[in-house]
Amino acid sequence: MDLPTPFVVRDALPADIPGIMRLKLELAISDDIAYTVRATAADWQHDGFGPDARFIIFVAACASRVIGIAICAERYFPGWVGPTVALLDLCVEQRYRGHGAGTALMSRVAAFAKARNSVMVELTMRAGNRAAVLYERLGFVEVTQARNYVVAGDALDRLAAPAPARLAG
Repeated sequence: MDLPTPFVVRDALPADIPGIMRLKLELAISDDIAYTVRATAADWQHDGFGPDARFIIFVAACASRVIGIAICAERYFPGWVGPTVALLDLCVEQRYRGHGAGTALMSRVAAFAKARNSVMVELTMRAGNRAAVLYERLGFVEVTQARNYVVAGDALDRLAAPAPARLAG
């Protein structure tokens, strides 16, 4: 399919929130974790655009439609100079894939990282994610000696619960 008009990659605007939310949900559904997407438009406004924004959003837009998103955040490690830019989400609407929007979004993330004096862009993804082909083509390498652990759900609840008092003696 040819795109009706060329797309542009730009910083997201608050007016893009409905499109961002739509693509975030599409991504979560494809990862079988739709239950995790609970943010309202007000949450996106505060966390993505407010004075204390927690992440940066870039969009690919075709005419006035948001067709792709790249969401990233800065992480700091003790002893390092400059942040590491963590790619949190990359999603291009399925019918617009294969036209360079994902590559253009990643290029924008890389330019952001360089402007912030970052030495790398990192990402975590599920095994079997089809986007691995894109990431590898762009120069990302798999770090096989690293493990990624999470604690969630009931296990997180148990871990966060106060430990029973122990008697000294």
